[in-house]
Amino acid sequence: MSTHHRLPRAVHAALEAIVGAAHVSEDEHVLASHDWFGLGAEPSSRTLIGKPPGAVVLPASTEEVAAIVKLCNRHGVRFKAHSTGYGNTSGVATAGAVSIDLRRMNRLEIDAPNRMAVIEPYVTAGQLTSAAMQHHLMCHIIGAGPLHSPLASATSMAGVGVPGNHTGNNARNLLSLEWVSPEGEIVRIGSAGSGAGWFTGEGPGPGFRGMLRGLLGTQGGLGVFTRIGYKLYPWAGPPRLEWTGEHPQRGVRRPERFAFHHVVFDTWEHMAEATHHLHAGKVATFFARTPPAGLAAMCTATTRAHYEAYAAGRLPEMATARHEKNWSVVLMAWSDEELQWKEAVFQSILDRTGARKLPLPPEIEGPQLANLLTSVYVARFMRMGSNATISLGVLDSSALLPKTLEVSRQALDDQLRPGGKLLESDSDHNWMWASEGRHFWSENNPPGNRFDAKSTGAAVEFILRSFLIGEKNPVGLSGFLQGPAADLFGPRLGHANLWMRRVKNAWDPKNLSDSRSFISPQPDGLAKVWPVLKHTLFRPRLRPFVRTLMARQFDK
Repeated sequence: MSTHHRLPRAVHAALEAIVGAAHVSEDEHVLASHDWFGLGAEPSSRTLIGKPPGAVVLPASTEEVAAIVKLCNRHGVRFKAHSTGYGNTSGVATAGAVSIDLRRMNRLEIDAPNRMAVIEPYVTAGQLTSAAMQHHLMCHIIGAGPLHSPLASATSMAGVGVPGNHTGNNARNLLSLEWVSPEGEIVRIGSAGSGAGWFTGEGPGPGFRGMLRGLLGTQGGLGVFTRIGYKLYPWAGPPRLEWTGEHPQRGVRRPERFAFHHVVFDTWEHMAEATHHLHAGKVATFFARTPPAGLAAMCTATTRAHYEAYAAGRLPEMATARHEKNWSVVLMAWSDEELQWKEAVFQSILDRTGARKLPLPPEIEGPQLANLLTSVYVARFMRMGSNATISLGVLDSSALLPKTLEVSRQALDDQLRPGGKLLESDSDHNWMWASEGRHFWSENNPPGNRFDAKSTGAAVEFILRSFLIGEKNPVGLSGFLQGPAADLFGPRLGHANLWMRRVKNAWDPKNLSDSRSFISPQPDGLAKVWPVLKHTLFRPRLRPFVRTLMARQFDK
């Protein structure tokens, strides 16, 4: 690594004085690991962001975090904190910044009588789930899977996931919290601010929880969150799930008083109607829609087996485009009578909407049930390609479900067909799950090849097309309008970008809390030319030129 990006020796020595020399590193391999893009990409020189931090520092307490942030303020050094999760959105965006790795802060306390936990940043959802199940409780696990940090999700990102119909989303599971401001002040918000415990983010103490995270969070661009109270939910299953099969086809045995069904519909409108009734009936604990390509990856042990079954037309019925209109549903009950009642209500909804249950072969049932109960499907999702393209995050009424699929297909255009630049598939790639018993989340994740410049360019084209189509023909609230996209599309969402920028500039006047994934202190050049550029970018005559330009951009 060039010495140009190394921290001044005085800053490095001061970091060592705060956390100890063993917990500060400028080793090139360590810096590269914090420069990695992630999102399914194999680690290589092509998957680095190209802006390595000047040093990685591992604090063990809130006080050490605050001391690091104050040091950065004194020397004008940018910083960004991260814990564990799915993609490196918390990676520094300025070469030479300080990456605050919070892995040493992993304390966990279950408060079973109050159905909550007190957690630090490196507690994973898998750890919390395991501990909570001992008390007949469970936690929300977001789409990133069991290795994510519930604290990071609850304080700093959207926080939606498969069990959300039962557990809500993490924007609402956040209780009291501890925050190190961008200037290094330690602030306890809600009941913890008055020494009254961690049970609420409102009431006694400062009450600006909504401003600090809003719906989507600041993704590390507004200080550091170090401890929170976190809401847990009833779990009627056993203290420990019984796992079956062998890797990679491991699954779980269906717990007592649980029911699991995979149902398909004739039309998207019928699926939307059933979703409304499932919400109102309160009988479905988990329900998720996995696109057929995703189900195919779960039904096969390897990528080669997946491709061969697809090419030969031997995929299971549930993993074909014919049955793309689907919900996988888990009913959970505390008694036999309750389960019988839920089954009867569920069947009445299916009868009303013309749905039918597909049989689940044992080799599919176990892994798919594990996916729903623990969100371990992430590895299978990643297996479909080396580049996980993500766009069209919709969090809104289930009535918008048909329109969501229509817009998704418009955005994908011909990119998944034979000869297209993304990986060939016979169906869409919308992953969906219910949320809070009233709406649904959907994100479109067509896989690509990160090591093919044309495929990467096609992925970027897909993302831009999604936003452009959504701007002309809105399809609910988009969950990915952050970073540069905030200024491009914020004016159509009540000028949310202006409010985000006011918060950023008020709390971080020096712009030291790295905000690549939140919002910049001032609009960048792209935001200024976008109103003109967007009207010409994807005209049919210009499309070959645009695709060539994008391919050249990524062929490095």
